[in-house]
Amino acid sequence: MDNEERIKRWRQQRQSPQPAPALPEDEDFADLDTVALNRPDPGERTGSATPGGRSHEISLEEARLAIRQRRRERWRLLTRRLAFYVGIPLLAILAYVAFIATPLYQGEAVFTVQTSQEAPPAAAAGGLIGLGVSTPGIADAFKAREFILSRSMMNYMEQRYGFMSHFASPAMDPLERYRSPLGLNRDPLTYYRKRVRVAVDTQEGMLRLFVQARTPQDAQKFGDAILAASERHVNEFSERMTADQISALSRDVQNAEREVSEARRGLAIVQARRGDLNPEQTAAAIYQLISSLELQLADAQRERNALLDQGLTNSPLLPRLTTRVQELQSQISQQRQRLTNPGGGSVARSVNEFESAASRKEIAQARYDTTLKTLQQAYLKILGERRYFVIIVQMGVDTYAAVRDIITISWPILLFLALLWAIVAIARRSSADRRWLDSLRFGWTVRQWRRS
Repeated sequence: MDNEERIKRWRQQRQSPQPAPALPEDEDFADLDTVALNRPDPGERTGSATPGGRSHEISLEEARLAIRQRRRERWRLLTRRLAFYVGIPLLAILAYVAFIATPLYQGEAVFTVQTSQEAPPAAAAGGLIGLGVSTPGIADAFKAREFILSRSMMNYMEQRYGFMSHFASPAMDPLERYRSPLGLNRDPLTYYRKRVRVAVDTQEGMLRLFVQARTPQDAQKFGDAILAASERHVNEFSERMTADQISALSRDVQNAEREVSEARRGLAIVQARRGDLNPEQTAAAIYQLISSLELQLADAQRERNALLDQGLTNSPLLPRLTTRVQELQSQISQQRQRLTNPGGGSVARSVNEFESAASRKEIAQARYDTTLKTLQQAYLKILGERRYFVIIVQMGVDTYAAVRDIITISWPILLFLALLWAIVAIARRSSADRRWLDSLRFGWTVRQWRRS
């Protein structure tokens, strides 16, 4: 509905004998005569009305000016409320930041935890593909971050350098002070993590350390101390892992070496008891000797049989050949008896004992070689995976100080102003209610006096 229609409906309401119901869209015309145009009410203007009854009508331009004036009043009221509810808290916060809050210096350093092996290049487009991938460098970076932000590091910094006491000094403002007299900042670990922050770059595997302090010298000192403690922790952790793995493998190698020594000792005992360094070679030599004797026996028998076939029974060679055959048969029998003597001194038993002892020695030797090779490979792998704390950018401190805890400062001030406004509102409401009650009591007293 535009202004002309509103003015037309307002004129109809003024001319109508019956009062029209109030319309919410015509609120711009409320008390138009008395407020906007400073005119008297219709009941007070009856004496000055013309016979035509149209002396109370106003022009269209006057009505527009009245509407604009009323809207300007509304905007002024809205502006005052915004200034009261927004401007005053903002000014209070800015005043506290400018005149009371303690500015802090911030130091920054960049470091990483890496191995001697070259890390694989990070994907150019990590996106959703790299969300579930956890490389060793990133894992080491988050481990270093958790150590820096741990309670043990906080206790170390407090005991060695007085880090928390530095912020509990009266030089800090009440809202930023550690264990403030206003009851703020009571949790030590939360406050420590507010003054010490570590950001991890998951693409490059680098960490940024931020340390705050009241002076540049303190920020430099605290930052260097945290870096030194972190480097010691990483080195000790790496050395402990290396020592544990190497010691376990070294024990395996020592056990295998002990087994080799015992197997060799057992083999030496067998050789000493049997009086033979290598029964296998002795047995082979015996078999070779038996073969040679059998060949000689065959030749001697053939020669003797040839003499007998020719009827030379009285030949002087025949007794010698017969004796030769008998000697060869006896030697062959002795050698065979030497191989398989059931009395315990046979070469076969010696060979069995020797093979058993030699097998134990070979197995122990193979295990020793395997464990030694495993130790060498593990040592090379450990050297390649050894963690190194590398400081890329040394601790540097800002040349200017700034207030770091705007949120910490803002909410107590806003809460205080809200409580103050609530107290004032309650007091005003109580005063108004008291005046209303006093007026009721006065009216009742007047009525009682009149009745009396």
